[in-house]
Amino acid sequence: MTITQTVEIPANRQIFLDLPPELPLGKAKVTVTPQIETPADDVYETAAKLRGLAKKMGSTLTVERFLEMRQEDLHLEEEKIKKFFQEDK
Repeated sequence: MTITQTVEIPANRQIFLDLPPELPLGKAKVTVTPQIETPADDVYETAAKLRGLAKKMGSTLTVERFLEMRQEDLHLEEEKIKKFFQEDK
């Protein structure tokens, strides 16, 4: 039996797991895998909101450039996570 739970890691780095009663007693291996953010399910809706916000703020930043910058940020974070776990070995 495998249990998968998605949790938000808080600043104190402590999480509590509630396990179902049908999980057998005994040793278990707990693995933490950081999840990389994925684009919103409704990209068009998000883009429309960003365009409206940019217009209100008088920004010249396009939604497309914002999304490119966000993707670059996510890539850098992914590299940091990979490096962290490689150095930990």
